Amino acid sequence: MEPLRIGARASLMSLLQTAPILADLAPTPTVLRPFYGAGGDREKDRAPLDADGVFSKEIESALLSGEIDVAVHCLKDAPTHDTAGLTMAAFLPRDDIRDCLVTHEAGLSLATLPEGAVVATSSLRRAAALHIHRPDIEIARMRGPVSERLRTLDGSGSDVDGLVVATCSMERLGLAHRIAERISPEVICPPLGAAIIALQTREDDMETRKKIFRLHDTATETEAEAERTVLRQMGGFCNAPLAGYCTTNHSGRVTTYTVRARAFSPDGKTAIDARCTGKDATKTALAVCQRLTDLGARGLAKTPPTESSE
Repeated sequence: MEPLRIGARASLMSLLQTAPILADLAPTPTVLRPFYGAGGDREKDRAPLDADGVFSKEIESALLSGEIDVAVHCLKDAPTHDTAGLTMAAFLPRDDIRDCLVTHEAGLSLATLPEGAVVATSSLRRAAALHIHRPDIEIARMRGPVSERLRTLDGSGSDVDGLVVATCSMERLGLAHRIAERISPEVICPPLGAAIIALQTREDDMETRKKIFRLHDTATETEAEAERTVLRQMGGFCNAPLAGYCTTNHSGRVTTYTVRARAFSPDGKTAIDARCTGKDATKTALAVCQRLTDLGARGLAKTPPTESSE
């Protein structure tokens, strides 16, 4: 039996979250191919986060050309629109969608950080939420793998008081003990597609799709499709000024879905929230998009950033 060729980004985070997938596919033989040149990961000439697909183009090209059979993606970093010839064939069970605070000094939270504290992030979404929740906080722009950012935080002479990163990232790195606070989604709204690992195949490769489908979680797929509907309708991507999530609600035999989305200006001074609940996740997502549009959300992304957001 020919092994399944699995492609994943070569970052420590990516490899740690891909290893359990290889184990779960056993006894199907697999071989891992790490990709080092993703535009968003490069140490030099790193691609800006102002466009769609900066973490996925290299792997998708290899998938289309037949060099690999399966691509492993963090869904939030995957292209908003499916690439022609490719499909998201399986969604793994979702992890914790919340962001978290990691601090230089133990025992702190967003509420107890001192006035003027320096918090590092490269995310427009996080920076905007912090400006709204704690306008006194200074935002330091910092990109790179979470492990690299942690080294900067912990380094001697560091002027950074804390980082805001994904909770699931810290857990996948085995560093949950470093989390100072798991931040409520009401304070920092997660990115659409947060904490979901998706497996992508060629659309016509039914044999591979059958082999990986046993890893698929239907509930996660429903939430993922609702969130990607918001992205597509509102014109978002991984670092656009747009956030949101879908949650599944069970009450007896009745299942409903709540979709929340938040659009904000890049300077973090204005945010518009919408939330709807319904029995169909995708229809509920469309209703949220309509409500955001009615409230003027489509114009917020065009607001030029001010000095305070840099």
